[in-house]
Amino acid sequence: MTNCPVDGAPAASEEAFEIDLVNKWTGMRYPRAGVLSENTMGQILEEYAEDLDVDPKDYRILFENRRTRESTLDSNMAVEGLELREGDALVFDMYCGGVA
Repeated sequence: MTNCPVDGAPAASEEAFEIDLVNKWTGMRYPRAGVLSENTMGQILEEYAEDLDVDPKDYRILFENRRTRESTLDSNMAVEGLELREGDALVFDMYCGGVA
């Protein structure tokens, strides 16, 4: 995994910023993941799933902004929609039962 934003734009882009990613079940952390405000939760999950030991096919994923406690099950929600900003942590919480 690289430290470039998920969509492949250069890390120096003024729109790019870094957040931490956390697997709530295992405590596994991926610090300083590069993202853009228009990246979706699904794009981030797809890019970092292996690094965080998350299998989105086996679980429904709740995405939570640790700072604001706002959360969503919508993998199409953008980073800006969850109000993530530089230094925030995006927490992945899994629910058994597969994707609905």
